[in-house]
Amino acid sequence: MSDREPTATSPLLRRLNAGAVLDALRATGPATGTELMEITGLSRPTVHTVCDHLISRGWVHEIEQRPPQRGSGPGRRARQYEFNAAAGYVLGIDLGQNKVTSVVADLRGDSLAEHTRTFRAGGIGARARLNQMHRAVETTLGDAGLDKSAVLAIALAVPGPVDEGGHVVAEEDYLPGLARIDLRKAAGEGFDAPVLVENDANLAVLAERWRGCAQGADNVVELLAGERLGSGLYFGGRLIQGSRGAAGELKFLSMVDGVGNTDGIALLARTLGAEAVVASAASPSLADAVGGDPRRMTAKLVFAAARDGDPSALAVVDEVTARIGRVIALLHTLLNPELVVIGGAVAQAGDVLLEPLRRAVGELVPDPPEIKNSALGDHVVVTGAVCRALDHAALELFQDIHGARGGS
Repeated sequence: MSDREPTATSPLLRRLNAGAVLDALRATGPATGTELMEITGLSRPTVHTVCDHLISRGWVHEIEQRPPQRGSGPGRRARQYEFNAAAGYVLGIDLGQNKVTSVVADLRGDSLAEHTRTFRAGGIGARARLNQMHRAVETTLGDAGLDKSAVLAIALAVPGPVDEGGHVVAEEDYLPGLARIDLRKAAGEGFDAPVLVENDANLAVLAERWRGCAQGADNVVELLAGERLGSGLYFGGRLIQGSRGAAGELKFLSMVDGVGNTDGIALLARTLGAEAVVASAASPSLADAVGGDPRRMTAKLVFAAARDGDPSALAVVDEVTARIGRVIALLHTLLNPELVVIGGAVAQAGDVLLEPLRRAVGELVPDPPEIKNSALGDHVVVTGAVCRALDHAALELFQDIHGARGGS
């Protein structure tokens, strides 16, 4: 835009302009109005008007003006703006089957503090699960030295579909009692901040595009593959959720030959490794790792043994990747993603899993998608929750700006 163009009056354009300026300041650091014009393509009046409104709400500071360049003659010094990451904070919560993780972050998305609490039993009831969540949140805020009033938005991740009302559509034997609870109200207790409830795999794919290995990719499947398989779908530049938030659910795998259920990589590796020990078919190093007791088997032990070349562990990896390869091949046939990301804690075993997984998929479909392991590891879901909370906080800010200015 040129300097002669009027500032935008459309509410949508105002939000877009404010978002463009805010993103530029978040990414570049201090910038003058002229520099923001170059980055955003907006006119000078629009840039300064947006910055004035962002300043009035504390998200931007006007900092000490730069002196004129030598030889430039007298004149007004350029106004210089800086994003204020401490204008508020957001809270991301990953309420999983076996643990809860809470992260508080500033408005740039940088973590100030986090806390994880592990549940004593996977079948823990809903109230006990939520009590642990509240304790994790209180510890996180305490470690960050923040009061609840400083939080602008909260995003809660749950391992199940979420309907438009924010209720998880969960199987009773998987997350007992959770579907009957208003999770927005439960997570927002004591806060004066909006609460968003979202499926964990959906948040994982948002995290991957924000700070993970899918930045710039517009057709991505994030496969959370730990204890249970779930997928986050991002296609055509947007998150795909379906009519009741269940677009990425994979229950249909029970009807797929060679798969049969939604058991994830960690569960399969642990189970198959334990079965090898019970059948006395395990190589000595794998059996020795658990002292001959299959109940002590973990996926981490299987992957470590495979990394050392243990034949039994390598056989487990081959069986697991053959099965997960069929899942990826099916998703590729149905959705044609450019990238499939293996997310969750099992991503840390990417050096063991990726090559046999790529081979398995390549044997089933022509022109297979690129397959990567997430660099965000077991933080991928809570990172996505922070991302979602940040987006909502910014959206409320932009709506506030529109309301303050009025007009059409």
